Amino acid sequence: MTMKVFLNDVYLEEDSALISPLSPGFMYGYGVFETIRVSDKKALFLDQHHARMVRALSVLGMNCPYKENELQPLIGKLLDLNGVSEGFVKIVCSKPTSKKQSHQEADILILTGTKTYKEEYATGLKVCLADARRNEFSKIVNIKSMNYTENILEKEAATKRGFDEAVFLNTNDHVAEGCVSNIFWVKEGVIYTPSVNCGILEGTARARVILKCAELQIPVQEGAYSFEELFRADEIFVTNALMDIMPVSLLEDKNFDIGAYQVVPQLRGNGR
Repeated sequence: MTMKVFLNDVYLEEDSALISPLSPGFMYGYGVFETIRVSDKKALFLDQHHARMVRALSVLGMNCPYKENELQPLIGKLLDLNGVSEGFVKIVCSKPTSKKQSHQEADILILTGTKTYKEEYATGLKVCLADARRNEFSKIVNIKSMNYTENILEKEAATKRGFDEAVFLNTNDHVAEGCVSNIFWVKEGVIYTPSVNCGILEGTARARVILKCAELQIPVQEGAYSFEELFRADEIFVTNALMDIMPVSLLEDKNFDIGAYQVVPQLRGNGR
């Protein structure tokens, strides 16, 4: 079945969705995107994703074409058209051609998919160290930019080595983030995670974990940490919108018994 997409106010067959190859979005990756978990035909935490997208677009001098309450019905109709009840929706906002900019704030593309995580919660993810470094001084390191090639290259390299994810260090040798996730670890009952200043994207799931820690009175510290500190952890987990909270069972050559984890199960509650 050919999937439909939403492009600039119109629902189209994906093969018919066209964006100018001369647009800054296509030529330079000038834009941002959000990937949102779908459950029971509903885009979860859309308000958080929309707010982050609006902030990211402002960094690029752009505005979001739709308010959050306008996006929900557009997404709902697309999910119905594609028969997706569990999976994800992806929103891409990119800079249009100069001819369009006078009357159109952005090219907006919305698509759906069915990827979900299930078995991985029982097995945990295998994580390695990325070869590239995160540039914490970059103007776009804190936004979900379409300039995502480095993340893809490092994740592909990790997959070839038998890992599921790779974690970046920054230029100061501090732990930053994964290719598609934020990273947390537990040591002696305290949760640690890199601060925004380390050159990370503030994930929506990351923010919810920090709030959940406050609710459960689990101490959490954000800061600059070495890989050695991560390596000495008692528990490790990664987060993103699709996987939510995912335990890590292997870091480079060190195995972690996720069945013995104490803190991660508290955060996951009933889990997924």
